[in-house]
Amino acid sequence: MKAKKLPSGKWRVQLLLGHDENGKRIMKSICAKTEWEALKLASEYTNKPPEFNTEKMTVKDALDSYIESRRNVISASTLYGYECCAKNRLRSLHNIPITKVKRVDIQYAINEDAARGLGYKSLKSAFDLVRAALALFDVDIPVSSRFRFPPKKAPKGELPDLKKVIGALLGSNVELPCMLAIWCGGMRISEVRGLRYSDLTETEDGWFISLHRARICVNGKDVVQERNKTPKSTRDIPLPAYLLDQIQAKPHDSEDDFIIDESYKAVKRRYDRILKKNGIRMTFHELRAQFATAMNELGVRKEILQMLGGWSTSKVLDEVYIRTPKSKLIEGMKVFDDFMNELVLQCKAESENHTETRNHTKMIAKTA
Repeated sequence: MKAKKLPSGKWRVQLLLGHDENGKRIMKSICAKTEWEALKLASEYTNKPPEFNTEKMTVKDALDSYIESRRNVISASTLYGYECCAKNRLRSLHNIPITKVKRVDIQYAINEDAARGLGYKSLKSAFDLVRAALALFDVDIPVSSRFRFPPKKAPKGELPDLKKVIGALLGSNVELPCMLAIWCGGMRISEVRGLRYSDLTETEDGWFISLHRARICVNGKDVVQERNKTPKSTRDIPLPAYLLDQIQAKPHDSEDDFIIDESYKAVKRRYDRILKKNGIRMTFHELRAQFATAMNELGVRKEILQMLGGWSTSKVLDEVYIRTPKSKLIEGMKVFDDFMNELVLQCKAESENHTETRNHTKMIAKTA
C-alpha cells in the first residue's frame, strides 16, 4: 500500500476492490491532507471494506485485497511469497465467489496442484493463504485437517561432516559469510548480507555483533529491512576473534557499509562451486543446521541454543535444524547391543543352571 502526492498537495492511495464481469479492475481512491492520514484511512477501509459485495467477490479478489492490506506490515520476502503463492497455486478456486466456495472445490484444487508436482508444504501454505483471505471477509472454511494433502517429505538427511565443510571453506572467497553463518548464531544469508560495520560493538565482555537487519533478494533486487524474520531473530551474538580479525581486515569507507557487500547470487554461485569441487552437497541455509547440530552435540542447553539461533520455538529447531549423525545412532545402538548381549548371557546361564538343578532332582528321585 503506497501513497502518492497529487499536484493539489493532497496524498492519494488507490485500492483494488475487485473485478467486474468483464475483468476490469474496480479501484477505490482515498485522499487525505497528509501521507500518514491517507495510509491510515486506506488501512481502515481495507480491513473492513464497506462497499465490497461479497456475493460477487471472487477468491482471486479476496486474495488481492488480503495481500494489499498487509503490504506495509510484513517483510518484503513474505509479501513476495504471498504474491507468488496467490498467482500460481490453487488457481481453480480463483473465479469462484467467496460465498460459494465448497469443501469439494478446495479438495479438487489441491488435487490438481498435487498432480503437477506440488508438495505438502507448498499446498498447505497456499491453503492457509486462501483461508486467511476469506476470513478477512467473514467467510469461514474448514481447517486444513479436513482436507487430504500430499504426504510430507521425509525428514532431512544427515549433514556432511562439519570438518570437511570447514576445510573446503577456509581460504576461499566465501569463507567469511559462511563462517559467520556457522559460527555466529547460525545466521541466515539475509542476516549475513544485512550486517554493517556499525553492528560491531566492543564491551567489557568482549566483541558482539548485533543482528537486527535483513537484506533480502526479492525478484532479483535487494530489499533492506530494519528487522529480522521474527522478533526472536533480533539478537546479539558474541563475535570470536578469528572472525573479528577478518571483518576488520576488509577495507571500507564508512561504518554504514555492508560487511558482505555482494549480491545473493554472487555468494551462492561461489559457495555452490566450492562445495561441488570438494564433493559436498549442502545448501547455504544448511550451514544454520550445522550450527544447531554441533551445538546440540556439544551439550549446550536447548534454551541457550534457541536464543543464539533466534528460533521462536524449539519445535522447528528440533524437527528441521538439529540432525542426528549416523555415528551417534551407531554409538547409541552399541550401548543397547551391549545391554542386550549381557541379558542374553544372563538368561542362558540361568537356563543352564535351571536345567542342571532339574536333572539333579530327577537323579535323586530315581535313586530313591
